[in-house]
Amino acid sequence: MKIIVTGSTSFLGRAAVKIMTQKGREVIPFRHSFEDETERLPANADVWLHFAWAGAGSAGRSDPGIQDFNIQMTLRAAQKAAELGCGRFLFAGSQAEYGHAQDGTPKCEDGPAEPVSEYGRAKLEVCRRLTAYFAPQETDYIHMRLFSVYGPGDHENSLVNTLIRGFGRGEEISLGNCTQAWNYLYIDEAAEAIGLLAERGERGIYNIAGEDTRALRDYVEEVQRICGGSGTALFGTRADNAEGPADLSPDISRVEALGFRQRISFEDGIGRIMEACRLQEAN
Repeated sequence: MKIIVTGSTSFLGRAAVKIMTQKGREVIPFRHSFEDETERLPANADVWLHFAWAGAGSAGRSDPGIQDFNIQMTLRAAQKAAELGCGRFLFAGSQAEYGHAQDGTPKCEDGPAEPVSEYGRAKLEVCRRLTAYFAPQETDYIHMRLFSVYGPGDHENSLVNTLIRGFGRGEEISLGNCTQAWNYLYIDEAAEAIGLLAERGERGIYNIAGEDTRALRDYVEEVQRICGGSGTALFGTRADNAEGPADLSPDISRVEALGFRQRISFEDGIGRIMEACRLQEAN
């Protein structure tokens, strides 16, 4: 199997490249877009995984100009994938497409999508455009709605990394109310789900998340416990991010039907991050 990966050095891209390489697949990675290195494109390919997306942080996610650029870049990748005869085109969408309704109902792929941020609107726009673009073609378009993925290599200001660093130093950490439902999935298992979709997914939308949905505050307090109970979580002292108080309560039955199962607990995942940090400091 020959797989093109755009955005191969992103958090998800690195993990996807690793798992596909371990499976013996031929991976052609592109750091960002393929357009500056078209000579590296193969004459044909089986799968295209698209993770490239500019605009990190809340400021970038709120910038309509950056998000429109991302849409156009993704459309060009999709067109090239069709030209190469790819059997599947996978795009990294987001739970932000659902919006922040907190009615307690698990988010289902066939349910309403009402994004509130420019980032969420852009991801949903890609879903709509590419679903229509690939509909009459042989390429299966697979839209992955990723929830909260964590693990070693994530950006240093992610909530998990902020908590581990702050609690480890005994610091006070300013947080929102953290009453919303949340769902974490370890990066290796997110990559496993992506690998299953790359190999046997059918066209459509798939939520990629874990089975452990609970109040975000519970997750925060668990990290604090794992870090030895030091530090202080100051709930309700920080404003929400660009997506608002998102309710991350997913229905994952569709990806589970492919054989995906979450096996790494949140406690184990935090332990792996802390071990990776210790090894990095030792080197």
